[in-house]
Amino acid sequence: MSAIAHADGQLWFNPDSTPGLARGGSGDVLTGLVGGLAAQQLKRDQPLDEIFLSAALAGVWWHAQTGRQLAMERTPLGCAPNELAEHLPTTLAELLKAAS
Repeated sequence: MSAIAHADGQLWFNPDSTPGLARGGSGDVLTGLVGGLAAQQLKRDQPLDEIFLSAALAGVWWHAQTGRQLAMERTPLGCAPNELAEHLPTTLAELLKAAS
């Protein structure tokens, strides 16, 4: 489970995860993902705290879904961080296709 806290006291939990993400380097992948999502929004006329919050919420969800997908396909024991990062686009594409 991941928790996202805002400076104003709001707190969000993402219970959809897998123990396989409790592996060295997984948090680095999440940090890069959140940073990349935030960077894509910087030109918008939004306060920075809103940009970072939406990036964190989306990144935590996407990261967890990718971890869950890899756990189902391979092993619940986790995957290497590079493998996790490589599967982010595929997982998102599959989730978007299923939602449409």
